[in-house]
Order: sequence, then structure tokens, then C-alpha cells
Amino acid sequence: MKHFLKIRKQLVLGALLSVTGFSQLVASESVMPLPGQTFADYLVTADTFLSDNKKWLDPNNKTIEKAAVMPFEIKPAESCERQDVGVLLLHGLSDSPYSLRSMGEALAKQCLWVRAVLLPGHGTKAEDLIDVDRSEWRQTTRVAIENFAAETDSLYLAGFSTGAALALDYVKQNTADVKGLVLFSPLLKINSSIDWLSPYLAPVLTWLEHKESDDYAKYASIPVPAIAQAYELAAEVRDGLEDQNMTLPTFVVMSAEDSTVDSHVTLDFFKRTMVNAHSKVWLYSNQAVDFDDARVQEFNAYNEDLRITGLSHMSAHMDPNDTYYGKNGQYRVCSWYQDEELKSCKQDKMNWLGEKGELLNEKSPYGGRLSWNPDFNRLVDQIAQFINTQS
Repeated sequence: MKHFLKIRKQLVLGALLSVTGFSQLVASESVMPLPGQTFADYLVTADTFLSDNKKWLDPNNKTIEKAAVMPFEIKPAESCERQDVGVLLLHGLSDSPYSLRSMGEALAKQCLWVRAVLLPGHGTKAEDLIDVDRSEWRQTTRVAIENFAAETDSLYLAGFSTGAALALDYVKQNTADVKGLVLFSPLLKINSSIDWLSPYLAPVLTWLEHKESDDYAKYASIPVPAIAQAYELAAEVRDGLEDQNMTLPTFVVMSAEDSTVDSHVTLDFFKRTMVNAHSKVWLYSNQAVDFDDARVQEFNAYNEDLRITGLSHMSAHMDPNDTYYGKNGQYRVCSWYQDEELKSCKQDKMNWLGEKGELLNEKSPYGGRLSWNPDFNRLVDQIAQFINTQS
């Protein structure tokens, strides 16, 4: 009976949305911006939704936990000469808007109008990703862009991982509303030789692993159906780039040692398909890549003094001063360990940080995942310069 009521509710929602121009069903465990809706009203609905649906790590800490995953908006100061250049932030799979909050705050200080939305299936509990469809992520992206574009003179998309794929996906056929892209660790291909299996496993296998998260801003586990949706999205984006070059100026920021997405595939597609002369890549690496494209700038990410072997998938766009994920932040990312090894990684403040791999294992028995970028301030200046040059 409960399953029947859920299906009926989705059908009713689908019928209502079709009247307003939507063709996709919306999962009952999601909140989405509506066409023409003010961002303030969207924030109210998101607040109510998260209050009713988020799984709390600590019920006494609801205010902080909800604020971390909330969509947000930061307007430029009144002293800014221009206040009509917008940047829409799109987070990654299993993440939340918090993953881009420190970048959003830094860009707002550069006189940019920043918004971040919450993608369906996120911000509540990992189980809510089981039934999510990439069409819902696309729908959220499209409406957020169209609403923001109506209020700004120039709009840029800044996406992290799956959010970057969604940005690329949107501008395949809709370039009128967007002036340029900033892509952090973009998902063009999952860094696995068997990622193609995920669509076949999704109907019969819910989890590869399922563990409770101790991170209120991010899920610890991703269900296989959601991985399959990200795989399909990335494949469609690659096909789109093969069919038609990306002519918009695009700023890519990534780590060569990324263990989540395949940075070599991204570099290949950048060289062949992202043809704007003003496009660029900032590539952080612990050893020279020497990629044959003058628009690719390499930066050494190995740092003995800071005990960093290289940047991780999640660190390129994060402020070292972030109070949660930063250098002295509340949360240390040790998700590849369990039990006593997990405790050792969390507690040893002298361990090395980086991306999972042989070098990190050589440096520390319980090395943690780097969750901030020591080059953050220079990167922000470059992104702001990139945007202002195009606007």
C-alpha cells in the first residue's frame, strides 16, 4: 500500500509539472527550483524540505548540519562597481552545496554574485540517491540557470565533478544564457576500467558498500544506481563534445592524481574539443605531465613542509581556512580506512595528506585525503580574472 501511494504521489506531481512545462517525474525525496521562482522562495522550500527529511548525525546539532547542505546565495558588496555578473555553483555526486561554499564566498569577495543549488537526492541521506534519475539533475540545473540568467547580465557556471558534467551537458545545446564555464575536477569519465558495468549492476545491486557517514556535509556511500546515472551522464557529455566542439571559454582545475575521475581523459577532451583560445587548464601534479597544449599550466602539488603528496579529487577548490574541511578544520577525510586504522588517520595530525595511492602509502601508514588547496587564494584570483576578462 505504501509503495502504491508513493507511485500515485509521483504521478500526481508529474501531472502538475507537465502543466508548467516539465516532462519528467520528480522524486518525492527531492526539492527543485521552479521556473520563475525567486531564489529566496527556493531557499524557504529547501529549508523546510531539509528540516523534514535530513538524517541528522547529532539531533542537537540540527542548525549547523542543515546549514551545511542548504543551497545558498551571496551577493556582491554594494561597493562593487558591477553587481550583475553571476556564478552558479553545481556540486558533485554524494556532496552538497557545502563542497563549494568556501569557493563561493571567495568569489563573492571578488564582486561576483554567487548561487548554489541542491541537486536531487542530496543533502538528506544516501538512500535518497537510489531512485534519483539524471533527468532530475538536468532539470534542476536548467531551471536554476534560466532563473539566474534572467537576473544577471553575464552568467557563468562553476561545477565540481558531476556538477561540472551537468554544466557541460547544459551548454551543449543552450549557450545563449551562459558566458563561460569553470570546471573543478570535472567528471568526463569515472576513474575505473569497469565503470561501464554500473548500468548493468544497478537493477540488481543497490550498494557496493554501505556505511554510515560521520560527515554531515557529504554521504559516505553512493548507491550503484546513482553511480550508473553519473556514468551515463559522463558518457553523454563525451558524446556531445565529440559531436560539437565547446566554443565557450572554459577554465578547468584538476589534479593529475585524481582517483575519482580520469584526468587523462579530461586532458584529451580539453585539447581536442574545448577550442576557445581563452580556455585553460590549471593542472596540479606531484610529477610533471608535460601535456602538449600551451593552454595547460602545470603546478607542483608535492609539498614536504605541508606533508602533501598531491591534490585529491575534492581539494582543488577548497579554502585551507575552511572551518570544516580546511587545514585546521573540524573534519579529516579518512574514508578509505575502517575501525582502528580510521581512528589512527583521524587522530594523527602529523600524517601526510593527498590522494590515495602508492606515494601516500609510502609517506604515512594512515595518510588522509587532502581536502583543501594550499594554492587556493591564487586560484581564486585567476578564476575572477578569467570571468572578468570575458564579461
